[in-house]
Amino acid sequence: MTRGVSSLRSRGRRRPGCATTPATSRRSESRASASESATWEPVANSLLLRGPQARAGDHRTARQAREDAMALIDWIIVGLFLAAMLGVGLLMSGKASGSMADFFVSGRKLPWWLAGTSILATSFACDTPLHVTKVIRESGLSGAWFYWTSLLFAPMIPFLFAKLWRRAGVVTDCEFVELRYSGKGAAALRLFMALFRTFAIEAITLGWVVLGMVKIIRPMLDLPPDIELGGGLTVSTDALVVAVLVGIAVAYTAMSGLWGVVTTDFVEFIIAMVGSVFLAVMAVKAAGGVEALKSALTSHPETGGRALEFSPSFQHGSGKLGFGSFLVYLLVLGWAHAEADGGGSKAQRFLACKDERHALLSGIWTITVQNILRNWPWYVTALASLVLYPTLTDNEMAYPKMIADLLPAGLRGLMVAAFFAAFLSTVDTHLNLSASYAINDVYRRFLVKGQTERHYVALSRFAVIGMAVIAGVLALRMGSVLDALKFKGELMSGLGLVLLLRWFWPRVTAWSEIAAMVSSVVSCLVVRLTGLGVGPTAGLLGIDPAVDDLFPVRLLLIVAFSAVVTIVVTLVGPKNDPVKLAEFYKKVAPPGVRFPGHTGPQSEPLAPALADWALASP
Repeated sequence: MTRGVSSLRSRGRRRPGCATTPATSRRSESRASASESATWEPVANSLLLRGPQARAGDHRTARQAREDAMALIDWIIVGLFLAAMLGVGLLMSGKASGSMADFFVSGRKLPWWLAGTSILATSFACDTPLHVTKVIRESGLSGAWFYWTSLLFAPMIPFLFAKLWRRAGVVTDCEFVELRYSGKGAAALRLFMALFRTFAIEAITLGWVVLGMVKIIRPMLDLPPDIELGGGLTVSTDALVVAVLVGIAVAYTAMSGLWGVVTTDFVEFIIAMVGSVFLAVMAVKAAGGVEALKSALTSHPETGGRALEFSPSFQHGSGKLGFGSFLVYLLVLGWAHAEADGGGSKAQRFLACKDERHALLSGIWTITVQNILRNWPWYVTALASLVLYPTLTDNEMAYPKMIADLLPAGLRGLMVAAFFAAFLSTVDTHLNLSASYAINDVYRRFLVKGQTERHYVALSRFAVIGMAVIAGVLALRMGSVLDALKFKGELMSGLGLVLLLRWFWPRVTAWSEIAAMVSSVVSCLVVRLTGLGVGPTAGLLGIDPAVDDLFPVRLLLIVAFSAVVTIVVTLVGPKNDPVKLAEFYKKVAPPGVRFPGHTGPQSEPLAPALADWALASP
């Protein structure tokens, strides 16, 4: 066994799923000297906050309890972090009370580095290392093509759309539709899109983020399943901790709006990155160092010795990536989603930037840091987990197990704070964004018009609380973080094409978007429930339905069906109002396009933006 793992064992812990040897056990026992035990046992109870497993009747030694539980210093670190986040929310509360623009787009005063880091933090949820670890453990590094294929289209958002969003000057991407379209169709689309994004897309996203935290709370903190409140009442530890964290996110999000969200995101991203890098270093060390890890992975049975290979294996089976699946991921997945043109939380950040230049730079900063720095610590940690936990069945749990097993007191608290930071940075964004849809695009637009800005800001704070409750309920109904991620991807995949076309094709109408949205949802449910078309499509792609993941098959079916429906509705449906098109073109000026009715100067050419996109793509 490697030196790193034996060092781990020498601290007295033998976790299920971790390999060991008799020699390792003998070295562990020899290091548990009497003098060390005598030093620590008298102070163990005073330094630890432990669950019932450390109470009377527990046969573990005080030293073992000390190692498995969160030490006082860990709790202090976590407590200081949470208090700091609340403090930031309180300090920023004055900036968010003036108007809806202040609350939801920071008064359009964000610098590029703050907006870009907030986008990074939003996509760095506590669930992200879990599903990344699952993919890497099942397929090795080549499994990361599930994420890497989006790199082909990711630069399109900053170079093509970031400046356009800032020019639009709206509060939400749902409000944008009434800038682009006119009439009853535009109003219907705005209402339908706002309701669907609030109670489906954002709710599902919040639900799986909460689920990710629920899955890791007790293993990471070594807490009991339930906590006694007195009087015979008990409460689930998972529910209690998540309720506290969501409550903190609700508090500073409701107090400070987007200013508080992006400011805490900046701090949370730094903490989360430091924690993930440190855990990756400790994981490699525990696996015996870089060379020992490489040697072990080249002979690992689960990945067929291909754990370190970048190229897809093009093999069949669970966790494998066949050639057909690879093509779908590479050519379709990167644009076939509900934020293909940078909508959602990205658009909110672009709209909040000081000007077009800051919007562009925020997008460039996001894709640069994400691709070069953010993801790799997770990959390294996941690869090390294959050696440290070769028999672990729940692959998503390998990451939190390493936090509990590898980190000493103090550093474990830092990593727990990092996980909490990742959780909060995603929850606060989606709480704020969903509240913006509910209040700006439903309540203010269709229900209660003409009230003061302070009235709408006050209602926005209540909407944040309501979305938090919905997210908690949904989390109880979900099973797997990765499954929820894929379901959301399928549900809105048919919308991607029309979101791209609406900026450059004047013929696209509000009814085109409605058709895309409805056809995407309906086809997703039909394909999932009946399997219609799955067999023949899988055959065309060379995918074996018996052993392969059918996500790319379902995705392709949904996208193809929605594309046909959308184009037919666009061509045979009513045309846009030329006056509205001219107004949109004058305000937003998409590059390389002249909308009907516009007689002013031509917009900037499209070629430079396309060249920048091509150069930034891998």
